[in-house]
This record gives sequence, C-alpha cells and structure tokens, in this order.
Amino acid sequence: MRTPAPKRVIPGTTIAAATTSTTVSRRTLLTRAAAIGAAGVAVLPGGLGAAPANPGRVQAVVSRQGQAAPFGQIIYAARMSELATLHPFLGRFTSALAVAYHVNEGLVKFSPNFELVPGLASEWTVSEDQRIFTFTLREGVTWHDGQPFTANDVKFTIDTAGATDSQSPAQDTVRTYISSVEAPDDGTVVITLTEPYSPLLTVLAEQLTILPSHLLSANPYDEAFGELPVGTGPFRVAERQTGFVTLEANTDYWGELPFVQTIILRDSPEASAQQAGLLAGELDVIQFSPTTMAGLEAQGYVVFRGLAGSVHGINVDLETPLLQDVNVRKALQLSLDRERIQSVLYANGVLANTVVSPAYGEYHNDALPAVTRDLDAANTLLEEAGWVKGDGDIREKDGQPLKLQYQAWAAQNWQDIAAIAQASWREAGIDVEIVTVELANLADTMSGQFQLATVGWPLTSDAIVGLTQLFRSTELTLAEGGTRNVFGYKSATVDGLLDEAYATTDTAVRAELGRRIQEEVYNDLPLIPFAHPAYQLISQPNVTLDETGAGALSSVGPGFFMNRWRVVEE
Repeated sequence: MRTPAPKRVIPGTTIAAATTSTTVSRRTLLTRAAAIGAAGVAVLPGGLGAAPANPGRVQAVVSRQGQAAPFGQIIYAARMSELATLHPFLGRFTSALAVAYHVNEGLVKFSPNFELVPGLASEWTVSEDQRIFTFTLREGVTWHDGQPFTANDVKFTIDTAGATDSQSPAQDTVRTYISSVEAPDDGTVVITLTEPYSPLLTVLAEQLTILPSHLLSANPYDEAFGELPVGTGPFRVAERQTGFVTLEANTDYWGELPFVQTIILRDSPEASAQQAGLLAGELDVIQFSPTTMAGLEAQGYVVFRGLAGSVHGINVDLETPLLQDVNVRKALQLSLDRERIQSVLYANGVLANTVVSPAYGEYHNDALPAVTRDLDAANTLLEEAGWVKGDGDIREKDGQPLKLQYQAWAAQNWQDIAAIAQASWREAGIDVEIVTVELANLADTMSGQFQLATVGWPLTSDAIVGLTQLFRSTELTLAEGGTRNVFGYKSATVDGLLDEAYATTDTAVRAELGRRIQEEVYNDLPLIPFAHPAYQLISQPNVTLDETGAGALSSVGPGFFMNRWRVVEE
C-alpha cells in the first residue's frame, strides 16, 4: 500500500523538445521526467519547444533600448495556501511556479507559445554526437541582492538537483542523463550527457531554474529562501505578509523590462470574494467564471482566455479493491454526467475523451470513441460484474455495498464537481461519500489511498513526457516527486510504448506511439477524463493581460507571463 511521504517534496515538470534525427538509446527507467504541479501547463498546436534543428550554435540578442519604465500596480487574486513556498525546486502548484518563474530563471526559457529561447545563457553549442552542451552565460547579470551570477551557480544548481538528498523535480533526469557539469570559467558551463537526451533544454528551462550558490550552499532548501527567494528574473519579491506577496519590477534586469512596476498577489480564495473585490476596485485581476460572471463583460471588464493543454478528471486509486474491476471503473465513467460538469464549470473548455488535449495536434487521439453518458450501459456492466441493487437501490455484492469515498478539495469549484459526480453515480446505484480535503494537502492525500479524487493534470509541452508522468509504472508517490502516477497504474504495454517514444525523435512516430498509449489508457481507465479547460482571467478595464500579442493568455498557463501585463494610463 502506498503511504504518504513524510518529507515536503514537490513535483515539477519536464517539457520535451523536438531534436535532430539522432535517436536515443532505449532504456527502461522508473521515471523519465518530472511533473509541474497540480494544474495547468498547456501548449498550442504546433507550439512544442524546439531544440536546434542541427547541432551547432544558438544565439539570441536582447535589446533594452527605448524601453519605457515599468508603470502602475496590479492586484491579482491568489490562494495564499498555494504560495506556501516560492522555491523553484519545491513549488507544488502552478500559481507558485508561475511566480517563481518571474524570480528565478533557467539557462533556457520559454516564450508564450512554448518556443525555447535563450535565458541566462546567451548562446550554446552542441557537439556532433549531441552529448556535450557548451553554454555561454550572459555578461553582467546580477542576483537581486547585487551579487554576480556565474557558472558556479549553474553547477551548484545541477549538482544539488542530482544529489542523494535532492528534492528537485529533475533529480531522476540529472542522475540518469547528466554525467558531468563543468564550469571552466565564470562565463561558461559544459554539460556532458551519458547519451543523447532530447528533452535536456526544456529540463533546463522548467526544472533547473538557477539557484544562488552564495545563499544556499549550506542549505539548498532553506525555508526562508522559499518565502523570499532571490533570483535574476524580471521581478523580485519585495514583501511577503500572511495575506499577500508583492513583486516589484527588477529595473536592473538583463532583458526586456516588465511593463508594470508592482504586482501584488492578494489572498482571495473564493470566487464570490474575488468577484466582489473586482467590483469594488480592490482587485484588478481574478479568475473568470463563465457561469457566475457572464454579465461583467457588458460592464466593461475584460476577459482574456488561453487554450489549456491540461486534462481534468476523476483519479482512480487502483489499490482500492472495489475499483480494481475495470467494469466498475467503466460504469463510473458511463454514469458520470460530464456534460453537466462542462456546462457548470468548463463552459469555454471541451469535453475530454482522452488525456491528451486537442491542443497537442497530432498527438491527440481523435479516433477514440466519444464518451457519452449511458446509464443503461453502466447498469448492465455493474450487473454483469455481480453488483445488484439492494436496500435504497444501492448496489451490493456478497453483502458488501458499492460505497466509495470521493476526496474533494475545499474550493467551491471542486466541491461542485464532486456534488455532480455523487448525484450521477447515485443514479447507477453507487453510493459515494464526499470527504473535503484542503488543497494544500493534495500531495499527501494523493500519495496515499484516496479511492476517488478530481485533479487537473498538465501534460507539459510534450505529450509523451506528460504521458510518462501520468502512466509510467513506478513505486514513487506524488509527494516524493518525479511522477504523477497517483493511480498505482502499471502496464507493461504502456511502459514499452513510452520506451519506444523516447528512443526516437521522429515526430510522426512519437505522435503515433502517443496515440497508442492513449488507447491503452482509454481502455484501462486509471483516470476518467471529463474536460480540457480554458485558461480565463478577467481584469479591470484599464488592465490588459495580452501575453501573446494576439489578445490572449499564453498557453503555458495563467500568470507565467505577468511581465507582459500592463496598466493603461488614463
């Protein structure tokens, strides 16, 4: 039986990049990459981050000439429980990772459409065999405390991630694929791989944001640093209190300056309180709910949307005896009123038949049969499995009632989903008890026996890496990091297909393997998907959240490009 891990360890993400035609040798690993959090990294079709088309040099030029000084203040509604730590190795939730991304940076970064671009490295070269990456660091970059950024910080970060006591989401990647990290001088870093590994650049962008060695050499996981981190990014954490975190523009930033001077993330966990704060002018940006806030656009408030690549669904604990029968899981799927869930909570999203969103283009398996609610079919499956209706029309088998627990997070949207699911399943004779759990306890809850729970999982910018995180066989728990397989799912077929996908950089082959994995998971049902959501924020009329240049939020997720938010002078 899985038991919650006692230590406070947080998963992160890997986003795999397309590479050259060199293939990766086939290896079976417990995990290939690590996850980003409990919700929301997405990618637009065709927007996969790309490594160099050919081994060689990659370079970017950044100019700050003619930039206007950051202006104005934006107050953004947040759940402070999700911002418990801003340490980039320990951030559990997407909202915390989004803030941390503005503070601490990687050698490589991603653009709003998930293209990989140079970050703290101005350029790099790749050896002919694609095993040696040589990075040239930007000159004149300083930490927020004024200390110089050097190659020693990069070596310290990667060595820390691969240490035996590592709590980094990149720990397995570093230990498996990185044979050495050298800093021959302050401006150069050389990473040598054990074998070609196409996701390296995106691991550097997502999981290995650089830590200041001068502050953390004695204790890389210092709690005080997690509260007030020091980075090189476009924002610095200026103040932190119980109810808010204040970010201020870093006017010494090496790249493009933020448009806004100050962003305050203020505690406002409930949708009703957020809406009241927006109407009162106390909040500038909040999560948009189509069902309760539809009239706000007519009043001049502005809604910004972005296509999400995440999947929301019912997570099934396969170690629960009652749920080990696939027919019971299929009955849960067929009796679930997904259309009502969508209409109430995902009005601008799409119903999910599989875990990979249509946002991933050819990786999405659109050939799988559409899932529609069918109570008759659900009842037939349960009858055939020996579950017959007894007292109160609750099904039972050998004297045992078909009764399950549903772990529902305390926030209202998760409670609403749980209530709809409970009512749906009651019609099929399945008795479900809703147990409310604080969202801050998600990792521990999902690392033990939970029976049923709703979680939104991002798949990262590479569907294969996302599928690895969710479905590769592992003994790790979510709290231990390195996996999102909270289901206890083990499939030799899926593991083999993942190995094949990691052994090739041919996009068409990888996409076909991804579709085959989805078919296996579609039939096994460790996760019952119901929606691919849309990112949605609503702002005051004088605040624009255009992150892409096309009037939309980035597909990466809400808050990852707050440096592009701005206040319009009246």
